[in-house]
Amino acid sequence: MTIDEKIKKDVTDQLYWDHRVDAADVQIEVDDGIVTLIGSVPSFTAKDAAYDDSWFVDGVPLVVNDLDVEYVTETKMPADDEIQRYVVEKLRWNPDLASYKIDVSVSKGWVTLEGAVDAYWKKVRARMETSEVIGVLGVSNKLAVVPTESIKDERIAEDVVAAMDRHISVNPEDVNVRF
Repeated sequence: MTIDEKIKKDVTDQLYWDHRVDAADVQIEVDDGIVTLIGSVPSFTAKDAAYDDSWFVDGVPLVVNDLDVEYVTETKMPADDEIQRYVVEKLRWNPDLASYKIDVSVSKGWVTLEGAVDAYWKKVRARMETSEVIGVLGVSNKLAVVPTESIKDERIAEDVVAAMDRHISVNPEDVNVRF
């Protein structure tokens, strides 16, 4: 079995293991370790999960997610203005995001998030919350990360090195942190 065949088998197994992904209509291509996902899935959450699952496989340097979201025909698709309202409400109900001004626009099921948050994880969380709304076909996350306090580069570098020291799968000796 070649390395690409092994990666393809492992990605296939990973997708079938993940209950969020209906991989029946997903084709997996592997070339020099690069995984390309082609086909369709029934939700944007499934598309994200398939992408994330592919990264879990050893030896994968890049994942190209060409999956289309095709909601099941029995599902009543909300109009763009309904999707926008649902996303705004979902973000408002999240206590970590409620205090931020996040502008939400929707065009043909594609959601664009604009505005600013004070931490990168909040940008990621806003995208995750948005992706779980029915009718969402994709998300452009244009949120800017604007820290609320002034932090010197040296402090950031120290925090990064300390975080690597605490992480079991990272050897800080293999990483150079420069500022």
